[in-house]
Amino acid sequence: MDGEALLHRARDAGLRVEAAGDVLKITGPKQAEPVVRLLAQHKAKVLTALAAMYGGSSYWQEQFTVRTFEWFNGNRNWISARRVAWGDLQNEWHSLHGKRWPAGHCAGCEKPIIGLQTINMADGNSVHAEPIECLISFGRRWRDAADAALVNLGLVPPDAGNG
Repeated sequence: MDGEALLHRARDAGLRVEAAGDVLKITGPKQAEPVVRLLAQHKAKVLTALAAMYGGSSYWQEQFTVRTFEWFNGNRNWISARRVAWGDLQNEWHSLHGKRWPAGHCAGCEKPIIGLQTINMADGNSVHAEPIECLISFGRRWRDAADAALVNLGLVPPDAGNG
């Protein structure tokens, strides 16, 4: 089985898969355990796919530089371009590695969604439509997770005083 296909299958099952050296770090719902066993069985392929798809820090640092230059133009200054590029990376990281809540649970307050109006997010998560705090909480949570991961990969956020 192909490593990239396994990663997509893991994401669809609500799993988050990361490489920590030669160790797979997998988090997610208990019902996805069969997929976890499959990932472990094909660990070498999964590690190779992770490195190739979204390598370590070099991939993310290169993307930050490239996207900053793409957003920098006559209408946007360097600091603004860095902020927009950072947002691009937050979105990409979340799309690839962000937490997926079980169906029927709010990604904002983490409580069950039973017969209540919801907002279905592009990442597959859902939040209560009311109160708005659920949407705000979810947004903060996934952006904070993306920020922490990007900083852990050696990137410096645009507002960290480095211009």
